[in-house]
Order: sequence, then structure tokens, then C-alpha cells
Amino acid sequence: MRLYFEIAIRAFRRAAAYRSAFLSGALTNAFFGSLICYVYQAVYGAGGEVAGMSLNDAISYVWTTQALISVGAGWITATEISASIYSGDVVTDLYRPWSFYLYWLSRSLGERVFSLLFRGSLTYLIGVLYFGARVPTPADLLAFAPAIALSMLVSFGFGFVVNLSAFWLIDSTGVMLFANVLISFFSGFLLPIAFFPPALQAIARALPFQAITGLPAQILLGQLKGPALAEALAVQLAWAVALTLLALAAQAAAMRKVVVQGG
Repeated sequence: MRLYFEIAIRAFRRAAAYRSAFLSGALTNAFFGSLICYVYQAVYGAGGEVAGMSLNDAISYVWTTQALISVGAGWITATEISASIYSGDVVTDLYRPWSFYLYWLSRSLGERVFSLLFRGSLTYLIGVLYFGARVPTPADLLAFAPAIALSMLVSFGFGFVVNLSAFWLIDSTGVMLFANVLISFFSGFLLPIAFFPPALQAIARALPFQAITGLPAQILLGQLKGPALAEALAVQLAWAVALTLLALAAQAAAMRKVVVQGG
């Protein structure tokens, strides 16, 4: 495990070398977060609640989801695996004495942790300063830590499977775009799942995507406590395990395909 820890550390340091890129990303998130907040302010008007959420709840949710973009909350943020498959560089990674899955997972976690600490926190700070987004309590942050860790595992597992489709497809762009639409809508990134009609809520809660965005956002904002918090973490853990197993199964199938193609 020391090897994968070192890979994650180096990915963290590599990400830190591009601070200007993360700063521009945070400003972009702040721009779109501001637009959405203005829409909510118009919708809520003088006050009231929508699906149990006040205007401040909705604004805080917006800035939370914008902050989580950098860890895969809105779409698949990395396509390096599929690119390496099309270029043939994947062969080099497969020959190295390590787990192909854990290598890419370690890289992803290192980059995403830096992105969360730098880009994500800066984005949310803008929401707090200019729109009065809720400041999480220490208890909320403590509960958020395992939630965001599980979110990253779910996000990476799903993205890994989508990237591996490149082993079977001449061009996986269509699959990637469809996957991103699913994540953006059913994760609660574009709109809180509580705002969905009952039928769509049922579909969203049956899919893994709320474990990426909706549940961590609710936990950070203190909307899930006690048994509800435990249930949310259990849902995230179940999907993290399921998608990890699916990713490993897809990898095993891809490896068999590589052997067949190589004769």
C-alpha cells in the first residue's frame, strides 16, 4: 500500500503545480454558482420553502455542489484512461508490477484531494462571503469527511468503467457524454433531488449518483442527522463497494480482450 500512497502524494504535488488552473476553475464555478443563486432568489421571491428547503438552504446547496465539481460531482472529470487505451500507452501501465485499478485510483485521489482543498474550499468561501451560504459546523465537517471519501470512490469507480469502454468501442465519446448527463441530472448536481417529482426521485434514489453529490452535500449542510446520516453513509458505502467490484470485473474482461487481440 505504500506504493499507492506515494503515487497519491505525487499526484497531489503535480496538481499543486497548476495553481492558476485551479484558481480559474474556482472563478468559473463562482460565476455559474452566482447565476443559479440569482435564479433561486427570483423563484423564492419574498420567502417560503420549496420541498422543505428555504432560500438559504438552496443557496448553500448550490455552492456546495459547485465546490464539489472538482471531485467529480457534476461529471466524469478524467478521461486519461480511455486516452491511454486509444494511444496504446495502456500497455505500459499493464506491464508494470502494480494493480492497474489502484494505480489510477491513487492518482485520482491525490488530484481530487488537492482540488477539494484548494478549488473547492475557495469556491464555497465565495458563496459564504457574497451570498450568505451556510458555514458548516465542526460536527458537519466531521460527518462530511467519510461522505466525501466514499463519494470519490463511487465517482472514480463509475468513471473507470466508462473509460474502459474504450477497449470495445472505436470512439467512446458518446458513452462518456451519456454518462455525464446521467451524473449531472440524477446526482442532484443540477437540481436538488428533493425538487424532483416523486417518480424521478424514486429513480434517482435507486441509482448510484446521489452518493456522489446529493448525499455529501446534504451531510455538509447538516440536513442529515442521526439515523438519516447513518443510512446515507451506508448507501454510499454499498455503492462504493458495488462499483469497485464492477470496475474490477470490467478490468478483468478488458485484460482478456487485450490477450485475444495480441494473439
